[in-house]
Amino acid sequence: MSAPEPAEHRLPSPVTLALLVVVALLVAVALVHNLVDADFFWHRATGRLIVERGAIPTTDPFSFTWGGAWTLHEWLGEVLIHLLVSSVGATVTLVVFGALSGVAIWIPAATAVRLGARTLPVVAAAVVATLVLIPFVTVRPQVLSWVLLGMLVALLLSLDAGRPRRVLWLAPLFLVWANLHGLWVVGLVALVVYGAFTLIGRTRMAGAGGWMLAGLVVALVAVMITPAGPGGLLYPLRYIEPGDWGLANIAEWQSPDFHDGAHIGLLLLILGLAGVGVVAAVPGWMAVLALGAVAMSLVSLRNEPIAAVWALPVLALGLDARLPRRDRRRSAATARSRRMLEVGLAVVTIVAIAITLGPRVLSTEAAVAEAGLPVASVDHLTAARPAARVLAEYGWAGYVIDRLADDGARVFVDGRNDMYPDEVLDAYSTLRAATGDWSSILDDHGVDAILLPPGAPLIAAAQDRGNWCPAVAEPGQVLLLRC
Repeated sequence: MSAPEPAEHRLPSPVTLALLVVVALLVAVALVHNLVDADFFWHRATGRLIVERGAIPTTDPFSFTWGGAWTLHEWLGEVLIHLLVSSVGATVTLVVFGALSGVAIWIPAATAVRLGARTLPVVAAAVVATLVLIPFVTVRPQVLSWVLLGMLVALLLSLDAGRPRRVLWLAPLFLVWANLHGLWVVGLVALVVYGAFTLIGRTRMAGAGGWMLAGLVVALVAVMITPAGPGGLLYPLRYIEPGDWGLANIAEWQSPDFHDGAHIGLLLLILGLAGVGVVAAVPGWMAVLALGAVAMSLVSLRNEPIAAVWALPVLALGLDARLPRRDRRRSAATARSRRMLEVGLAVVTIVAIAITLGPRVLSTEAAVAEAGLPVASVDHLTAARPAARVLAEYGWAGYVIDRLADDGARVFVDGRNDMYPDEVLDAYSTLRAATGDWSSILDDHGVDAILLPPGAPLIAAAQDRGNWCPAVAEPGQVLLLRC
């Protein structure tokens, strides 16, 4: 009969406890952020449209300015969002996506532990990565990609020339990924980097180059099994250069401003990586991926979550290599007491998170109103002109789509800026600023309603023309209808 397992061994490890706190924190953050992300609304509307039609649209159904080809590179993620919200409600959906954000931290942290990193370096790296991720936690398909980015690195680290068939797991991973969200292209880049290091004998797959090539091939085939087919391979190239309009008008395409506290996590991550430098404990391909992701983040802040996931194990292993090693053998009683203390601290921290952030969690309706979305104006349109052609503020158009698209309303532009031609985006800017021949643009496109903040130049200019009348005028929003 075997001896009973010591009590301290039956309790979660310190890293597990820390990661449970991370998950709890990110769930709380998701609940506080609520369903007010501008892109969430058109994502949900798209998922609803797919489910109701039983087919994936190939042309734009939401605008009156484009109506051309539309590549749904994240259709499955959008369907999942719609099904979650419609079946279990907003709160559970927020909890799920917050927990998934935590899983995106958990996977690379567990990977670092598996590679031999000690508790303190792993927890420190996880804290920094969590700070990077916090501003981006929301209900959008990109969260699913964060998890898959971590799974890919974990899978690549498990590959071994003695068991090369594991590389075939890349096929289902990329098949699901290519239908969930467009960041699969970053995953392919990671495969190429890993393959290059394999060719020069710097990975555990060295000597099984044929299998590595097979992995690249199956991944390429998998990403072509989407509604877009092989043509979908070219779609992510649209994100390499967002264009002058995107850089000027969309915050997430811009470089991070380190005077903004939201990016303190990225700054700490960069300083941490610089501090540990190059260490033998970090596989070269992992270091290349981490540094590449950081460089991408400096170009466009939307890439910060990629850096958080990929740099976490690199930072943990680097810190572990730099920190001195000490003999920390303790008696069984001391180990048990210490582990109980760790469990207690984790529980207290989770409770403190709930107490601190709990009062800030609002109902979805209240959160939408507090976020400044044009609830009153859309309510008015619902009753007065539900099928209107609406020139809405860029960040509000998704909300208009979600509320009114089923009734026939269409928008000038919305958050799917990668789909719209430059001339449409430029026309929107001309209208909003009331420059050039803005009145003719309104007439040519048959705009029925203008929904903008009070300070937008078009609001005053349109009313001065005399053929636009205010239907709603509130501190944060003005709705004009043709008189």
